[in-house]
Amino acid sequence: MVSAVQSIERQFQIPSKLSGFISSASDISYIPTVVFISYFGGKGNRAKWIGAGCVLIAFAHIMTATPNFIFPVKAPDLNLTKIEQQLNPSPNLLAENVTLKELFEFQPLKDRIPSKTREIVLQKFNGHSISERAIEDMKLKYTNHSNNSPYTVDDELINEAMYHFEEILHGNENDPKNVIAILRQFVVNRTKDHKNDLKTVRRAAIAHFAFCGKLVNDLRDTVDQLKCFRDGGNFGPLLIIFCALLGLGIGRTMPWSLGIPLIDDNVKRKSMPVYFAGISFIRILGPITGFLIGSFCNKLYFTAPAPPPAGLTPSDPTWIGAWWLGFLIIGFANIIPSLALFFFPTGDKSNKIVDSEVSTTKKRQSLKLFDRHKDENKKNNIGGREEDKTASDKFKTFATSYKEVVKSKVYMGSVIGRVMDVLAFKGYMFFLPKFLENHFGLPQYKVQQYMAMFGVFGFACGTLCGGLITRKFKLNGRNAAFFVFAISVANTAVFFSKSFLGCHSVVNGIGRDGVATNFNYTTSCNSECGCHSAKLFPVCDSAGNAFYSPCHAGCRHVSVQDLETQKLEFTNCDCAVNGIVKKELCHDDCKIMWKVFFGTIILGAFIAGTGVVPGMLILLRSVPPSTRSQSLGLQGFLVSLFGTLPSPVLWGALIDSACLVWDRSCTSSRGACAIYDPYILRMRMHIVYVCIRLVSCLTDLYVWYYAKDLNILEEEEEEDAKKTDIEKTEKDAAEVLEKDGAIPLQPLQ
Repeated sequence: MVSAVQSIERQFQIPSKLSGFISSASDISYIPTVVFISYFGGKGNRAKWIGAGCVLIAFAHIMTATPNFIFPVKAPDLNLTKIEQQLNPSPNLLAENVTLKELFEFQPLKDRIPSKTREIVLQKFNGHSISERAIEDMKLKYTNHSNNSPYTVDDELINEAMYHFEEILHGNENDPKNVIAILRQFVVNRTKDHKNDLKTVRRAAIAHFAFCGKLVNDLRDTVDQLKCFRDGGNFGPLLIIFCALLGLGIGRTMPWSLGIPLIDDNVKRKSMPVYFAGISFIRILGPITGFLIGSFCNKLYFTAPAPPPAGLTPSDPTWIGAWWLGFLIIGFANIIPSLALFFFPTGDKSNKIVDSEVSTTKKRQSLKLFDRHKDENKKNNIGGREEDKTASDKFKTFATSYKEVVKSKVYMGSVIGRVMDVLAFKGYMFFLPKFLENHFGLPQYKVQQYMAMFGVFGFACGTLCGGLITRKFKLNGRNAAFFVFAISVANTAVFFSKSFLGCHSVVNGIGRDGVATNFNYTTSCNSECGCHSAKLFPVCDSAGNAFYSPCHAGCRHVSVQDLETQKLEFTNCDCAVNGIVKKELCHDDCKIMWKVFFGTIILGAFIAGTGVVPGMLILLRSVPPSTRSQSLGLQGFLVSLFGTLPSPVLWGALIDSACLVWDRSCTSSRGACAIYDPYILRMRMHIVYVCIRLVSCLTDLYVWYYAKDLNILEEEEEEDAKKTDIEKTEKDAAEVLEKDGAIPLQPLQ
């Protein structure tokens, strides 16, 4: 959903705040239903309940994709009338007697030739004297380019024109006819290559950087306005998506709250840590797989197999990916394994109330799809027969089951600890890419790659190791609780150390330098570039001066030095020393520090992962066996309500409090934050995280205190051993009776 939401916004023309509300629909339905479904599902055939939940999940995904077919809409088109008018030359520019001044007013030429150069050349032909210093400055600012840039047009003609300008200014050429002929040819080419020129302008406007060029920057403004003029009137498709996600939230309550007890009943208790570690590892692969599917689908146009409009690429802000395809892939892939759960054998349902003295090899090997602990309650007639209960009695039984869960001090301590963990962790990780990008100057795509490689990989490895450690060392009772407490303390210490891992990046320098000018980076040398819509893209010149973007450096040309790595050099920069800026000229002390920071990320993720398995087993064993499903359901309810939902809001407010420069938005002067105060941002993020996790550490210490009699592994092993001895004795007795010709006793039906 995260990878699809942007394309959904574009196709159905909805604002981000509405799409954010729709995306939360699964949480809206999950929170109130997980408590009830975990209770009633635990009383029936759990395989079928899980199958029903997974079928609901599958159809919810398919339903989410249906608006693309039920409500087909035309892709929103950019209003390029203004841009096309500026690209199309007027008839007088094509005339033989066109003047140099008229040519200089043609916007594509105006963007390529600096204002000082135009001014000096006109003064020269008007008979004014020009100082040698002005001529020398103009010469140093311009660089000839042998290769055409994908972001500009007719570089050869511009190079030739600039050569003649220098000749004119040095007195080697007194007739403007040659340069007029060159510029006129440039104008004529615009009438021939109009479509290609439009593609070039679009390519430049959607680039992740901005350079000096009013034509390109006007188009960027048009793209931004298109995002703002969404009317949000597509009620039908949005209602379908919202209802589908509501169903998704209900469906996802079943696999987790019922699946863990189901596995717990069918594997030996000593093996449960390894099984749970494997389950957790697979769950971690879910978001990664979802992003990979979303990435693949977004490269296809939403009207596939029809081709997209000419010149439109997946990097274009108006591109609409085939978001619906991913939902169909996941939905149909889920149906077969979901239906397979309905064909599981009935297990030991028929034998669940037989006397414990009777046991066969076949019965021992059968699946326990029904909660055997609830079955024992029924056998002992605890709470009375279900069919004899009134609605009031059933509600009392429901309330009593959760009362037993809440009464467990170990359980409540564990739940509060996990709520605090999620409250700290989710918001922190959600905004961590923004922190890394703004504090260390790392590009966003690299941040996402590193997060996947280090954070997710470290957590997955930690989860597997935690399960193996729990089984290998047979962590039980207070030992397991102390292990979880030690993990919380170690993780908190690692995050506290991050508050000292600061550096002075170029982005931070731009923020500090902007204080003196109230963050107004527009000067006389870039005043005609139209940089007000330029995004932050720090570059530096050879003297070490940093600029907010190549546009603010007055750069009129972009040279792509390496197509694969997109290594860029910006030239003809009016505001920069020697007229050249690039990222490679920026020097800071962050290269080592960000590597150390990512080292703490993988270490912290690994440490956090090792505590997942013992922490969940403590929670599972801290309640009566018959209420395990309810305990997981209640935990999901509390974690979602008090951890998952408020965490992004809390951290969003915290991040915004450190903002120095705000981008523009559609409805007000404040949009997204462009530059943060690095010190305040680093300290507030990590100190708040540590404070929240300290509460979690206290709850883990509380659990350790009350976990004295908690058995995670040994109890089940002892019971199995006793049952095995009894079964062996009964089997030996039966064999003796058969040898003596006696008829073995049959169990009472």
